Amino acid sequence: MKRFAILMLFALLVACSDELPPSPPPPGQVGVGAAIAGLAGAMPSWAAEARNTAITPSQAYYNDGVILSISNFDYIYSNGYFFNAKSRVWERFNLQGEMNKDWVKGQAVASIPVSPDKFAEGDNYLVVYGCTKVGGQWDCNNRRWMLVAFKVLGFAGGQIPESANIDQFVVNRGIPPFAVIKTGAEYDVFEETTGFDEIKVVRYDAQYREPNGLVVLVHVFDFASRQDVDDTVFAHFAEIIRQGWKVHQGHNVALFLGENDHRVATWTSGKEIIYVETFKAESASKEIIDEYLRKYPSDLKKV
Repeated sequence: MKRFAILMLFALLVACSDELPPSPPPPGQVGVGAAIAGLAGAMPSWAAEARNTAITPSQAYYNDGVILSISNFDYIYSNGYFFNAKSRVWERFNLQGEMNKDWVKGQAVASIPVSPDKFAEGDNYLVVYGCTKVGGQWDCNNRRWMLVAFKVLGFAGGQIPESANIDQFVVNRGIPPFAVIKTGAEYDVFEETTGFDEIKVVRYDAQYREPNGLVVLVHVFDFASRQDVDDTVFAHFAEIIRQGWKVHQGHNVALFLGENDHRVATWTSGKEIIYVETFKAESASKEIIDEYLRKYPSDLKKV
């Protein structure tokens, strides 16, 4: 009986060990700290094209940050690496989400500061590692890291005058359980479509993060007139509104899955369009949506 119990325990330990993927090899083949090679041309042998990843923004300025999100894997390794273009080594950053030992289950997110002492102007790189179980075996891109590229545009040319109005447009404080990460303002444009001219706007941004790593990005698009709002809705959001129409606490909103299966809520309010993007598909960051609905009551109409 005792021997049977020991065998059962061994079987359980073996089963538990199979629940997580094997640890990845270091990036760059010869170990963390290896110089980058081959990225200007063909994909290096230790890397693979990125799948189910999104980096926002894809073009960043110094002293800003990028948000990386990975989804649709069974497990994502909790350590990613960015290439330090100045010291020529890989540096570790942490991914956040639902942790299981050294792995994040399902979806992960990371916020990476873009500093001039670590990143070069032009192309920059980071790597992440994701695994999915297929037919009882772990598929981890052939034990290769997924390579993600983004651009650094150098130092921003200065704040736009409307930056002085940021606090009037976004909630520049914590919204429990979320803390504010950063805010900003810049000029943006909705590209012209058939029958509609290009529409220029001022976009006010706020990023929030809760203790478990969930990140939410809010855009408040400030238009010159309500007519510009209506034209933009008709040209760019009509199908989203038809498919994602929802009444939330008496407010009309549209819910949809955006890039990389991020959950997005959007609505109109006067001459503003509010866009709340949660970096996780099954969550819609109710606390932040509710706070912005209080600030910007919805007047969204079906189209």
